Amino acid sequence: MSSLPESYYVAKVDAKTGKEFVKKHHYSHGIHNGPMTYGMFDRGSELVGVLAFATPSSEAVCSSVFGPEFKRSVTELHRLVLLDEVPHNAESFFISRALKLLRQDRPNYVAVLSFADTTQGHVGTIYQATNALYCGTTGRATFYEDESGRLRHPRQNGVNITAEEAKIRGWVAVKREAKHRYLFLLPMSKTERRVWISRLKLVPQEYPK
Repeated sequence: MSSLPESYYVAKVDAKTGKEFVKKHHYSHGIHNGPMTYGMFDRGSELVGVLAFATPSSEAVCSSVFGPEFKRSVTELHRLVLLDEVPHNAESFFISRALKLLRQDRPNYVAVLSFADTTQGHVGTIYQATNALYCGTTGRATFYEDESGRLRHPRQNGVNITAEEAKIRGWVAVKREAKHRYLFLLPMSKTERRVWISRLKLVPQEYPK
């Protein structure tokens, strides 16, 4: 695998810039409100990628990792998008740097969930390459597609969207297949890592192929 040009680096970007980049370049054309966004830059100034962390729509998702008492210690790698011109091995570089920055910026977080969408044909290869723990799959779910083609979660701003409400909004129900679930523990001492591993409610499994 070839090394990345030294001109690449990762830095925090404001939420507005990050959201606009994701909406333009990610297949979902959408992103949660209030994301923590990091950008990958080339040649000192050009933004070539964005990685966004965000609180999952359901608190149960966070509680599933270490239990309800530690739900505030977990967030989600919500969006990862790089321009086509960026080398493939840049993804692992980007994730690694962003996780370190997140730990510095938000020390209350100790773990990050991420999901690979099988509906899009994703298995999570990049998460396997970055040594994330594999924790099985989610169930199938119904999402909604709005009039602009954006995929909408069935829970919006803390409120569950019923089929009737979706119809009023002009949203169309879309069945989504299961997602592969991965977990990153943020940079910490070996002792801390052992403690958090002992609290883990999810069961690590072998990587899917």
